[in-house]
Amino acid sequence: MKSLTQAGFISLPKSKRQCKLYQQLGTFAQSLNQLPDAQAVLKDRAKSAPVYQVPMVF
Repeated sequence: MKSLTQAGFISLPKSKRQCKLYQQLGTFAQSLNQLPDAQAVLKDRAKSAPVYQVPMVF
């Protein structure tokens, strides 16, 4: 059998403010891991770049 090794530990938050911050960070990280749905893809249509961001060709 494989033995588990513990690389580190997590200290629990001591204040309610810190606990809320950790909860918000976890929610944000989960939202980054999700693929966009069809409505979000349709909303985010490709647009042309502004003139000042396009380099001169000629």
